[in-house]
Amino acid sequence: MSSRPLLDDAHLSRGVGIRFVSLVVPVTATMLAVVWSLSCLSPIYVNSQVPPLPVVVNENDAATAGEKFVYSLVAALIVVGCVVAATFATVLLYHFHLQFVLYGWLAFSAVSMFFMLLWIWLDLFCTYFQIPYNVISMGIFVWNFGVVGLIALFCYSHPTVTQVYLVIASILTAWSLTALPEWSTWSLLICIATYDILAVLWQQGPLHRLIKIAQERDEPIPGFVYSSAHSIVPITQPATASSARVPATAAESFMWTVQHATPFKLGLGDFIFYSLLVGRASFSGFVSWSFCMVSILAGMLGTLLSLLLFRNSLRALPALPCSIFLSTVVFVLCRLIVESLSSFTSHHLLVL
Repeated sequence: MSSRPLLDDAHLSRGVGIRFVSLVVPVTATMLAVVWSLSCLSPIYVNSQVPPLPVVVNENDAATAGEKFVYSLVAALIVVGCVVAATFATVLLYHFHLQFVLYGWLAFSAVSMFFMLLWIWLDLFCTYFQIPYNVISMGIFVWNFGVVGLIALFCYSHPTVTQVYLVIASILTAWSLTALPEWSTWSLLICIATYDILAVLWQQGPLHRLIKIAQERDEPIPGFVYSSAHSIVPITQPATASSARVPATAAESFMWTVQHATPFKLGLGDFIFYSLLVGRASFSGFVSWSFCMVSILAGMLGTLLSLLLFRNSLRALPALPCSIFLSTVVFVLCRLIVESLSSFTSHHLLVL
């Protein structure tokens, strides 16, 4: 019996595994960091009477569950509307070669994250661990950290440094968004995942057109994008006389795709909304957020495998819908079944 099929299976598994792990590690680190920040730092943030993020429609003003649902849906649609407007503006600016405006907006966003949000997070971090500091030392640290971050994102740095700063930016943004009310957060996640489907897969969708224009020009899209390029180790296999031939079977074609496909790229928004979902679920207990995190990773795996299988017919796939919808269903099931069963069991054990 030939060992060639076993060798191909080993290379195939290693290729898929490396590409998946190259994104799983930063996504998992972001989600865990947000959960830790919420469990350790957010209580100080709440007890200091600092108001949460401003919302146009506050669900806390609703008297009934129906009104709360309507208020949360309206608030989510307003946010998604702003995202849609910003996306179309990005497409127009990119179409007319006004990238300097886009880079200016991205620089403003980076300054807000690396200076303002980082200062707040470090202040709570030092308070939690009782680390003494003064304004001068904190200002020097934040200034140096922020300047290096701007250089890493907009000029040049080692890819690992850029990836670390992207993960930190995701942590800070997702942590700050958890100040939104509960129902508004879940409505926002579902609405933004639905919009992601239309924006990427619809022929006239803004992200679909943006990707098409970028591929026609062979230019990068201005934005914060996490690339797993340097994390992927080339897959080598023994040279054979048939190694250069065109793949004939479906299995060989998939094997060739895994070996030669371009690195996966994930937008910073995907990191943020994944972490926002897990962070919001963490308010309901360990079971909820741990199950949601596993569901997000499972949805990512399905999306990445679909991207490998249909790479010839699809330029890109939305990363949010599969993970967000699956995690939302899992969260509801945890609240209705797992947590109720856990409370019932704990109550009867205490009685016994």
